[in-house]
Amino acid sequence: MSRFFIALMICITASGAMARASGQAQGRLVPLSSGQYSRMSPAIRSALEMANRSCGDEYITVRNGFLRYLQGGTGEEFTAVHFDEIGCANKVALCSSGGCLHRIFVTRAGSQREVWRGRASEVDMSIVAGSPSIEVHCGDFGHGCCRRLTWNGSRFVQYRTGKKSEQ
Repeated sequence: MSRFFIALMICITASGAMARASGQAQGRLVPLSSGQYSRMSPAIRSALEMANRSCGDEYITVRNGFLRYLQGGTGEEFTAVHFDEIGCANKVALCSSGGCLHRIFVTRAGSQREVWRGRASEVDMSIVAGSPSIEVHCGDFGHGCCRRLTWNGSRFVQYRTGKKSEQ
C-alpha cells in the first residue's frame, strides 16, 4: 500500500511540475483564435489587421501580453496593443532601431478611440497620483530615455518644468 501511495505522489508532483512549466512557456507565438479575435473591439481588430497586412502574413500570431489593460478612475478603460508581441515575417514593418509600434485606445461609454501611437522599446500603463499614465521607454530598449505622459481626460500630455506640453 505504501508503494502505491509513493507512486501516486510522484505522479501528482510530476504532473503539477509539467503544468507549471507549460504555463511559463507562454512566450512563443501562437495563432490568434477566431473566438479571441471576435471578442476584440473593432478598433483593436483594425489595428491587428493593419499589422497583418504590413507583415505580409497569412495568420495573426501573438504572444501572451500583446494586449494590456488599465482601468481608469472615471470609468474609462485603456487598452495597449504591443506590436513587438505580434508575429511578423517583415519585422521592420512593426519594429525598427527606434523601437516597436505601440498603440493605446480608450473605451468610455461603449465607444473606443485611439489616444496614443508611437514607436518605443516599451510602453507601460499605470495609475500615478490617481491619474492613468503611460511611461514611454525610448532608445536602445530602455537605456536611452523614459518619459511619462498623464491622462487629462481626453489625451495623454507630458508635464515639463510645470508646463503642460501635448503629445
